[in-house]
Amino acid sequence: MSGTHATNLPSDNSSPSTLPPTDYPSTPSFTPTSRFLTAVSSFHVIHTRDPSHPSSLSYHTALEAFVRNLSSRSTDERVNKGPGEALLLAANCQHVRRWEKPRSSYPEGLSGYKSWRTALNRFHASIACSVLEQSGYSSDSSADAALIQRVEDLLMKKGLARPPLPEKDDELRDPELQLFEDAICLTFLQTEFTSFASSFQQSPNLSLDAPSSYDRRAKLVRIVAKTWAKMTHNGRQVAVEQLVGGLSEELRGVVLDAVNQEGEKNAL
Repeated sequence: MSGTHATNLPSDNSSPSTLPPTDYPSTPSFTPTSRFLTAVSSFHVIHTRDPSHPSSLSYHTALEAFVRNLSSRSTDERVNKGPGEALLLAANCQHVRRWEKPRSSYPEGLSGYKSWRTALNRFHASIACSVLEQSGYSSDSSADAALIQRVEDLLMKKGLARPPLPEKDDELRDPELQLFEDAICLTFLQTEFTSFASSFQQSPNLSLDAPSSYDRRAKLVRIVAKTWAKMTHNGRQVAVEQLVGGLSEELRGVVLDAVNQEGEKNAL
């Protein structure tokens, strides 16, 4: 377990809409407990402190929804009984306090990006562990310690399979972690992709299809292709059925080119 990053439970002065409902939906594998609801409520309140709020809260709401959706669609018996406690907790704190470590605080380039992502994952895991312990999960209990460690491992992406992924989901070593990765990719496509793509445009009037923007468009296609490669067939199907159709025509073209680049020419 990583060193705990000291944090206190937020004072509950947020509006009721920021808190999980008292009838928080159960799954066949987990029925919410009072300490679970305390932890999720604490994460929600922290998300409202994001300077760009409500983006942080919206992000985690979408992430949990995709975790539940992917689980319900899965044919893998190891994950299709609904997300368990650790996965639901991780889905509620994947980006906790991310605004405190902006990308600009690390060097440009791939090396700087990787350093930033590694530091972020450790930071999020540390904050999560602290909140869980203050919510009633005790590291002195072997069962609780194992659950806290699992949340940390999910946030750190420990043991995540590298592309190319097995063709069959039941061949994955850690299907729960891969389902979490699918949900993260889908949440990016739903909540961040459009604004992310616009960052490649130097002028509001410059189209991604304009000749002068060819290099930026090609880079965006490569980024989407890498995202696509990290997803299972289940995750890709959700993207096709629920997300791609809502994109602008030019961004649908970017996704199509990325899918073709990954050899999925008949997916869309």
